[in-house]
Amino acid sequence: MGFFKVTVGVMGSSKSARAIAEVQNLKVRNLKTLVLKPALDTRDGGYICSRLIKDQVKADILLKSDESLKINEIIANNYDYIVVDEFHMLSEEQIKELYQISAISTTNISMYGLRMSWKGTPFPSAALALGYADEIEMIKMVDKDQNPLSHHIKYTNGIPSSLVQESETIVVGDLSATSYTTVSKVDFYKIYQMLGQVEE
Repeated sequence: MGFFKVTVGVMGSSKSARAIAEVQNLKVRNLKTLVLKPALDTRDGGYICSRLIKDQVKADILLKSDESLKINEIIANNYDYIVVDEFHMLSEEQIKELYQISAISTTNISMYGLRMSWKGTPFPSAALALGYADEIEMIKMVDKDQNPLSHHIKYTNGIPSSLVQESETIVVGDLSATSYTTVSKVDFYKIYQMLGQVEE
């Protein structure tokens, strides 16, 4: 049986940098490692990249959202580790498959990603992964008042995006002006209370 470790943190908390460092460390130790990331993560193409370091790691598998893992083939290859970046973009079925691999083989699973969407709710795949986890590491970041940073607010043209907005919705204006800010849950709710989108 392998272990199933989940590392979560907000944007900018060095998740991908840690994933890169882990892969490099495993390879230096000659441990057979499979690197996986969701195809939905189009920002860096087929690589795990970080804004914090120059190093990058090429993914062995870019997993499409409707694609199943080849469990028997992966187990037959006797990987010591599977390292997954941006796991919150995987489907719940793919999370189950990774957990199954750790349960019926000696392959260790190490995953990095977000817990919360910008709408203030947990990603379903993240909630499932945290439930399966043998070990959870939460990368702690705080604001100037030492409040833990846990939520993200999406801004489009300087205005917080509507919580009821579908992700596919086209917003009138300069779409290149879309940005995300990491905030505490206190600030998240204060902002959306002012917008009348959450109950007082």
